Amino acid sequence: MEQNIVLGYLENILGKSHKRARQNYAFNCPKCNHRKPKLEINLETNEKGENPFECWVCKFRGRTIKSLLEQVGIPKEHALEVLKYVHKGTSREYRQVKQIELPKEFTPLNKTSEISVIGKKVKKYLLSRGVSKEDIIKHNIGYCTTGEYGGRIIIPSYNCYNNLNYFTSRSYENHFNKYKNPEEDKNTVIIFENLINWKRPIILVEGVFDAIAGKRNCIPLLGKSLPKVLLKKLIEEQKVEDVYVALDQDAEKQALVISETLLSFGKRVFFVRLQGKDPSQMGFESFTKTLQQAEELNLNSILRYKLR
Repeated sequence: MEQNIVLGYLENILGKSHKRARQNYAFNCPKCNHRKPKLEINLETNEKGENPFECWVCKFRGRTIKSLLEQVGIPKEHALEVLKYVHKGTSREYRQVKQIELPKEFTPLNKTSEISVIGKKVKKYLLSRGVSKEDIIKHNIGYCTTGEYGGRIIIPSYNCYNNLNYFTSRSYENHFNKYKNPEEDKNTVIIFENLINWKRPIILVEGVFDAIAGKRNCIPLLGKSLPKVLLKKLIEEQKVEDVYVALDQDAEKQALVISETLLSFGKRVFFVRLQGKDPSQMGFESFTKTLQQAEELNLNSILRYKLR
């Protein structure tokens, strides 16, 4: 009975469903809008209180009805009407996810005319920072000529569902402030999350250009501290065994704090000494060689660094 009520609510939100095997129902995906119903939701709540869902086209997915409603932006009052009929385990406090958007003036650089003066200027700057044409496409890098972010390069970040979760901007003009970020809290997201393979070693760096230079499995902290959401993810992902901490030379103290925290949760931690240059200045090959020379830390070696 309750399952039928939930199904009815979901059909009001997503449109008519199609019955699949067991208690799976297929809907048209609100993310990719594929012409066929490719978003499958399991309406039989498992023992963990989960109703897994996934779009087989765009990989929009999650574990609970609550998560589904949050991600499609359903207002809280409407969501609570659905959730009270979902079995125990998904009735936690509802938090509507704020949808972040790129500036309306955003122009993707890979779609800019070859004769564009501004496009050439932006590309020249990016090449000077070690950003290749492939990197521009991979990260959907663009720029704004007007508006709040006028004269700035825009570097988007996407979450594991390939939804925009943040962006950073860097001036290509002579702005007093080189960087300008959105008001949204950067500590609630994992930058470049859609590009991370959690089965492989993770590399922590400071800035987006450092992560782009590192190319593989680099997560920018956008600062010198480890966000709680990222720490939680590293702890929960049991397949993440090795973490490389590659902060700038002036952030050795903060790097040791991060390393000690990760060690306490059973991770193998490697301290990367950058010797005065950040990864974006070093370039991919030099940075890779430096990673290979990283020192594996333990509590004794951390103490030794602290006493220097």
